[in-house]
Amino acid sequence: MRESLPGEAGPVRSLVCGAVLAIAACSSSLNDVSTPREVATVAVSPSASSVSIGGRLSLSAVVQDTAGNTLTDADVFWSVQDASVASISDDGVVTGVAPGTTQVSANVAGKSGIGTITVQRAAAPSVAVASVTISPSKPPAIGKNDNLTLTAVPKDASGRDIGPGRAVTWISSDPSVASVTAKTGTYSATVKGNKEGAVTITATSEGKSASVTVTVKH
Repeated sequence: MRESLPGEAGPVRSLVCGAVLAIAACSSSLNDVSTPREVATVAVSPSASSVSIGGRLSLSAVVQDTAGNTLTDADVFWSVQDASVASISDDGVVTGVAPGTTQVSANVAGKSGIGTITVQRAAAPSVAVASVTISPSKPPAIGKNDNLTLTAVPKDASGRDIGPGRAVTWISSDPSVASVTAKTGTYSATVKGNKEGAVTITATSEGKSASVTVTVKH
């Protein structure tokens, strides 16, 4: 075997150095492996909500670790307390079943968050105005500076009167003969005679109209 020259590393020293480097590299690799973060809290968002029968609502689970960091890749298991009131899918979508209140739960790694769901009946659809009449349908003649009250009556498709709350506009075909002014908060209007002649007064609500003729005498 050749003797080592002065200053030249021997075989044993080379082997030791190689082993040290291998151990250091292995240690570095182990440190690079991230340990699983422990789930600390789970919250349902929104925590309280309402949905109509047959309606759908998406919930989310806010999951945080012990350091307060949000975990976005956690596996969430959803459940509902009373399935006769509402159901919930695997991805957190609630469907209203019947009127009532129930709780939903989001579970992650043994930790749970609770949300409250209230199921309500769907609001009745608004009844559309199908026609309008004016009372009186044949107004009496009025004199100059005299007033006459007309009332519009909005009706639904079945001919029933529709209660207050609809907008009614009034128009005179010739305000110089007779002007018309709506009475705030009512379906009525005041017609005022200005000069001799005849005008058409029209009441309109939701695109439906009715008209009457008003005569102003000398």
